[in-house]
Amino acid sequence: MIGRYTEVKKYKELLQKKEFYTISLGLLLIILSFLLGDIKTTFPLANLLALSAVTLLGGPIIVEAVRGLLRKEVNVDELVSLAIIASVLAGEYQAAAIVALIMVLGSLVEQFTSQKARSAILSLMELKPEKASLLRGKEEISISIKELTPGDIVIVRVGDKVPVDGLVAQGNALLDQASLTGESMPVEKNPGDEVFAGTIVHSGLLEIKTQTIGENTALGNMVRLVQKAEEQRAPIVRTADRYARYFTPVILAISLTVYLFTGDFHRSITVLIVGCPCAFILASPTAIVSALGNASKKGVLIKGGDILEEVSRVDTLIFDKTGTLTTGRPVVTAITPVPGISKEHLLSRAAAVEKCSLHPLAKAVTASAKKRNLTLHKAENIINLPGAGIEAQVESHKIFVGSPTPEELNLLTEQYFEIMDLEKILSVKENDSLLGFIHLREELRPEVPAVINSLKKTEISQIYMLSGDRQQAVCTTAEKAGIINFMGDMLPEDKLVFLRNIQEKNAQVAMVGDGVNDAPSLVTANVGIAMGVMGTDAAIESADIALMGDDLTKLPFLFLLGKQTVKTIHYNIFFALFFNLLALIASGSGLLNPVTGAITHNIGSILVVVNSALLLRFSEKKPVLIHKYSQKQVSRQVPVK
Repeated sequence: MIGRYTEVKKYKELLQKKEFYTISLGLLLIILSFLLGDIKTTFPLANLLALSAVTLLGGPIIVEAVRGLLRKEVNVDELVSLAIIASVLAGEYQAAAIVALIMVLGSLVEQFTSQKARSAILSLMELKPEKASLLRGKEEISISIKELTPGDIVIVRVGDKVPVDGLVAQGNALLDQASLTGESMPVEKNPGDEVFAGTIVHSGLLEIKTQTIGENTALGNMVRLVQKAEEQRAPIVRTADRYARYFTPVILAISLTVYLFTGDFHRSITVLIVGCPCAFILASPTAIVSALGNASKKGVLIKGGDILEEVSRVDTLIFDKTGTLTTGRPVVTAITPVPGISKEHLLSRAAAVEKCSLHPLAKAVTASAKKRNLTLHKAENIINLPGAGIEAQVESHKIFVGSPTPEELNLLTEQYFEIMDLEKILSVKENDSLLGFIHLREELRPEVPAVINSLKKTEISQIYMLSGDRQQAVCTTAEKAGIINFMGDMLPEDKLVFLRNIQEKNAQVAMVGDGVNDAPSLVTANVGIAMGVMGTDAAIESADIALMGDDLTKLPFLFLLGKQTVKTIHYNIFFALFFNLLALIASGSGLLNPVTGAITHNIGSILVVVNSALLLRFSEKKPVLIHKYSQKQVSRQVPVK
């Protein structure tokens, strides 16, 4: 009974009417017992009523204790059970009933407070709409979400929750995505834009083409991930559980010692009651649940308490560049064909291959070709070359689009090469013959300099940027971002080698990437953080933490939350042990009786839960102003060993 709701799966039993009726009836029996206490009979009716209350309220505790013993598990229920039984054997029926009532009430208050800690997580589940407005021809009908299929057109209006993940077919609207991404401002959605289940229409009207429904949506993934995270126990939680096993035999020994030295049975019983380590057991899981709830509310999904604890140890942070520090939405700025090749032919060949890729550079090339109304032939036998590019057959010709070789770059003039330092260059080949180059540019995310500066205010001592782009372009981005340590011209395996090298030097490394090309590094890092992955299963699977929006400002909050969570757990454990020690001394000295001991015990547990719940309101300070770094500071390069 005591601490039964420390397992999150049992929260669904919380605050059921049956429990309220049971407590109310038990309280009524105790009150009647006191009122009839002066009536003299062979076996006073007051005693019968008190015993009934003991059976009703204390029975479940004793049953749980017996079940634990049958499983050869010793838990805190045994201590309370022994105290209740001993009080009954001593003829203190009313005292036994009051102890049982206080313990059950205390447990219920703990559960209610702990449930508050899960409010952010439960609010996600409430975002799931049950109905959708389906458009069939010109008719609009209301149907259950479960009846929708991919391709269906649904309509959402002001105040509606988007029921599916999909693409805007028609209409314009402002959507509140705070529930998924933590964004405080509504986001404008136009035809072709992605929308996600659980977001709320702030203004406007949308017709949405359904892509995924139910548990497969971004919201479904989010809820499932957080629920799974709650079940993952951090090492610090497992340590607390391990020590909790020794409490029962120790408290039994103390209780026996008190009785032998004082001969006071009531003191011995009180020791059993206050000795229950409920506060100690609740110290870690309640803090973990509160922290996970706070993070999920801000669009930061953490896969488990063990990861949250790992976050608190991070001292080194590695960033990918493209799509992480930069916007990931490049545009084509120039096309440079070799003599005899037209720009249209070069771009159409490249776009025919790139339209099969989801990479941001590929989307930019395809968009440029569509803007010019170029014909794109079908690409076949597509081969992705990690770190190099993509290859396919177009009209029986082998087309390659990817990173240029140093020799190819030398074909460009020195004057143009200076302009290229700020750009990404794609080489396009047909049957191994160079067609020319496509130049693309992407901007640094505006919040990056402030985020980097804020991260330096935490306990992260080293920040690196690794990229497959050319060294000159990487240097330019690093200067703008305020990152001193950087390396370019790196393949995915080079990043992995670099990461492992610094891990061998006892660095606790967090890797931030887009969750696709950086999957090996995200998995290998002590903490892998994938960003901008709303609805992307592959990215979520490869990372320990997912930033549901493209908001890097959540990173300082994440690392500070990890450290604050561990501090809260340590404080809870220290307080629980100190509080229990004082209560034991007071009980052994006769300052507490069984009733006041039960009250004292529950006060300690509730204080621990309330302290953990404060993590729900934890937030980092606003990022400091952008700090300008000189070229001299940024020019230092990190060697890969």
